[in-house]
Amino acid sequence: MKKILVIGGDERIDMLCASMRADMADVSRYTEDTPLKTALAKADVVILGLPASADGSTVYAPQLLRPILLNDLFRLMDGRQLLLGGKLNDKIISMLKIYGIRYVDYLKREEFEIANAIPTAEGAVQIAMEELPVTLNGSGAIVLGYGRIGKYLSRLLKALGAETAVFARKQADFALIKAAGLNPAPYALLPKAAAEADVIFNTVPARVIGPSVLAAMRGRLIIDLASEPFGCDLAEAAGAEVRVIRAGGLPGKVAPVTAGEIIKETIYNIFRETGE
Repeated sequence: MKKILVIGGDERIDMLCASMRADMADVSRYTEDTPLKTALAKADVVILGLPASADGSTVYAPQLLRPILLNDLFRLMDGRQLLLGGKLNDKIISMLKIYGIRYVDYLKREEFEIANAIPTAEGAVQIAMEELPVTLNGSGAIVLGYGRIGKYLSRLLKALGAETAVFARKQADFALIKAAGLNPAPYALLPKAAAEADVIFNTVPARVIGPSVLAAMRGRLIIDLASEPFGCDLAEAAGAEVRVIRAGGLPGKVAPVTAGEIIKETIYNIFRETGE
């Protein structure tokens, strides 16, 4: 049985550890009671959280008193070990390659992204229910993007009775949106649609919400589920009196048990493929 060392992470990583132990996996959670070198020497697999690092230099580990430099971690690992982390950026990948460490970014796995869309969409709806002065039933909702999150979110909004318009760029997406019983629209019509909407949910990691849309949304709400560079500029939104909630990492916040299970199943798939 492979020995697994988990370093850092948030509550969903705590749930991951508990679930893997329930499967009788040999999992240890790193604490500062043990020198990092000693803990790593016993490990075959090292699992980091999501994100693996919040600043590109240290392991994301808010529960530790002293930061762990990624450079120190990678220097102490060896070629036989496998590192699994979420959201490994170019800087981290370059460091891993320099040290000759095998790695997989579980965030980029297709099965992870599909499964993770469900708690993300449900969390977005929860935020809307808490923040809007009206019910979603009967409200006007706009979803920007028809990827994994956009697909599930738009169906969920429709089921709750929201008048839902879905904006996309590809003709194939227009056909899929229409087949789902939703209202497809091109981005050229977004300013006009925004004037009648109560809330916009953005899933596109690009500045798709410009000044004309913000002006039409004055006094209303945008829930941004995308990663950087996000859907709009916060200063521009504030100037237009539009509330923007950047709701990243929702699965870990609203459903940590489910989020931990999703990471676990993805990691098990990686093990099957790598023979770990």
